[in-house]
Amino acid sequence: MRVTDDRPLEGHTVVITRPREQAQVLADLLSERGAIPVVMPLIELVDVATPDTIHAALDPLGEDDWVVVASAHAASRVAGPLATCAAKVAAVGSTTARSLPRTDLVAERQSAEGLVAVFPAAVPDGGGRAVVAQAVDGAPTLVDGLRALGWSVARVDTHRSRPVEPTAGQQLALLKADAVVFTSGTQAESWVNLFGTTTPPVVVTIGPQTTRNTEVAGLKVTATAADHSLPGLIRALEDCFRR
Repeated sequence: MRVTDDRPLEGHTVVITRPREQAQVLADLLSERGAIPVVMPLIELVDVATPDTIHAALDPLGEDDWVVVASAHAASRVAGPLATCAAKVAAVGSTTARSLPRTDLVAERQSAEGLVAVFPAAVPDGGGRAVVAQAVDGAPTLVDGLRALGWSVARVDTHRSRPVEPTAGQQLALLKADAVVFTSGTQAESWVNLFGTTTPPVVVTIGPQTTRNTEVAGLKVTATAADHSLPGLIRALEDCFRR
């Protein structure tokens, strides 16, 4: 195994637990850096809001209002209705923004906390509205943060996750890997339901919220991505193997 600056993850097996429709981008990024991705989704996504429900939530918004999107999963479900929505659009990070037809604000510190930190305060008595699109089990960070800034906030739950159980052979392959990466706390919870607290030697998460949820689930996190994006996740992973 020859590790180079261009391929610092050469030969290392890395488990990806994201839903299958979201796993390929991360797998490609890992392969470019020399890793051997092991794609084994531990959750799958299920829609909970119909397109009509999402349209009904967004259509009343005006140009002074906001649609705030918490994840790429939520973005894929509101992208169509945004075509007829006059409101401005905010995204928690670059990955979410790429899944949207347009954005007016993207958090530089790619997290819900980062977006709240740069979000404008509502005009006093201006009746400003914001609709937050996120998962059923998403944290209330955006809703609470925007309300504290004076916005009248409605939440649209676009989807939820449910666990997927690998076969016995697949489970063995996961435990023999060099690392596992989590991009949501739900993935970590599904891992614990399968394996308890046994993990590969390296566990890396995409951001502080995922780290908190992973640790609450009972797992020890090796590193948290400083930049809460897929490239940031890979950089954190590379740092772990350089030590």
